[in-house]
Amino acid sequence: MHKYRITKYNPLFRDAEGSFTRDDWTSISDIGKMFDNQELTIEMYKKTEDSYIKAVHLTMDFLNLPHLHARNIIKSFPDDQFLALINDNIELYPKDMLHYYFSNVNKTGKITYEDVSKHCRLQLREDLGSALFYPRKCKLFIGYDYLMSVHSHIQLDPIFESIQNLGLFVEEF
Repeated sequence: MHKYRITKYNPLFRDAEGSFTRDDWTSISDIGKMFDNQELTIEMYKKTEDSYIKAVHLTMDFLNLPHLHARNIIKSFPDDQFLALINDNIELYPKDMLHYYFSNVNKTGKITYEDVSKHCRLQLREDLGSALFYPRKCKLFIGYDYLMSVHSHIQLDPIFESIQNLGLFVEEF
């Protein structure tokens, strides 16, 4: 498998152990806080999140994946706590996303191409966790702190430039 880290974190600012050394936001809960003398706005947050979703779709398109599979789906909070937590940024949770969260999250199986964006957004927002994959072709890991990696059965070099044009960085490991 070919392994790639795809993140918003510029590798020029990693130390010898690979840790990012700059003060940067890592979560939806950072909206409204200051980083590098600039407030993280909902618009800035959404732009970055959109870039991650586009990178996932670029990868799926390149690998010709019609859907992904999800296993071990875990909600991070009980439903009532989830609703209370999202209240500050409710505009980032449209009705279709909430419907997906409450109707589909506990199911294991195929995630349609269209629903991949909802599922991945919920993972980026740390609202749920899961293992995402397509058998024998791809594994997608979305973790805390806006970390994402892709393991692919073929090299993803042909889409590196498109991903980088989204403002993300691709690192092989």
